[in-house]
Amino acid sequence: MTSEYRPCVLLLVSLTVVPFLLYYTSGRLLPGDMLPWSKLARRNTSSSLLKLEEAGSDYSGRLEGVTGTANVSMEKPKAGGTRALQEFAVYAKHIPKESDALKKFLDDQAAVQSIPTEAPGWVYNKTAADLFRNRIVSDSRYVNGSFLVTQGNVVKSVLKTYGTKPTIVKVPPDVFKGLPKESPFKNKRFNTCSVVGNGGILKGSGCGKEIDASEFVFRLNMASMDEKYLDDIGKKTNLITINPSMIGYRYKSRRGKIVTLNTRAWMSDLSVYGDSYLWIWAFESPTHANCAFQAQRALQGNSARNQVILPYPSPTGSMRSFWKENGITAKKPSSGLLLVSSATQMCEEVRLYGFWPFHSDRNNRRLTEHYYDNALPRSAHRVPDEFRQLQRLHNTGVLRLTTHACQ
Repeated sequence: MTSEYRPCVLLLVSLTVVPFLLYYTSGRLLPGDMLPWSKLARRNTSSSLLKLEEAGSDYSGRLEGVTGTANVSMEKPKAGGTRALQEFAVYAKHIPKESDALKKFLDDQAAVQSIPTEAPGWVYNKTAADLFRNRIVSDSRYVNGSFLVTQGNVVKSVLKTYGTKPTIVKVPPDVFKGLPKESPFKNKRFNTCSVVGNGGILKGSGCGKEIDASEFVFRLNMASMDEKYLDDIGKKTNLITINPSMIGYRYKSRRGKIVTLNTRAWMSDLSVYGDSYLWIWAFESPTHANCAFQAQRALQGNSARNQVILPYPSPTGSMRSFWKENGITAKKPSSGLLLVSSATQMCEEVRLYGFWPFHSDRNNRRLTEHYYDNALPRSAHRVPDEFRQLQRLHNTGVLRLTTHACQ
């Protein structure tokens, strides 16, 4: 090649390659399975760390493993269900005006066309799933189902929060007495689990029977179980979560300096979930911890059917660190992503429903944020980034992500 043509060729190559690289490194369009997992230092174990990608995606075996009894509700929810979240001003302010909602739909409609579809013909990959489980919880004392606060792992009645300013929290004697002696999930592994997100894509999906077919069903943030949604979301519940902030605006009231918890209203709302476990994210801050302690006292003191369980601080902090090092640049991951991460510790095959952060599906159908309302997520989360990571876990066979109708 003569020197006079070399600059032209280099320019042509640059114009071709650079846009390609920009496309595959953009925050919006990057397929999750192109990102390498970052390693976290692992303690209390001698197992080696391998790259998740080394596991491949050709495993087709199924678990013949340990199962266990668990709290479960298959009852038809009572008429009326829980009080609509739109009735609470602190929540309703996140519901956009119709003009803003329409704009978001149109924006998402365009964005969805650029999102890679999940790999077809999903097959569970046990090798990859086990590697992921070992990566995401860096302390082997808390792997599998041993990541809850129990009487056996609270040392000297104190715990440390995992938020931006870790703080020592004292566990009161009455709260300690109400903790389980050991995790109800210790050394158990459910064969199949459904984790039900609250995305609007569930509406009209007909996924209820498929969700209920799993051995264990997780639900998020005391989501609505109104009868009109049951064909899409199912009616079985083994574990339901709630954030302390939600406890605050739904069930607390203040008169001067006195703060009271409306336990009767809360127990009424919980009744639609039967005797499922109630998971409270307690240890992001001392305020959250005190809220969770108050909730545990109130519910157990009134003989609630639901056993309160609290995730241990250090495994939750480990999960947050893992996602921060693996593509989640938001202030913190959502409780949905943390629950999915926890489910991989308890379950062999994890199936996700309702995890779709867009107001349009791939067929240009307009969706709401949740199947029950249109309140937008907090700015602290970047849910589309989380969705790309869930796609990656689907594509490597770690879990199964459903983003289409089941019937």
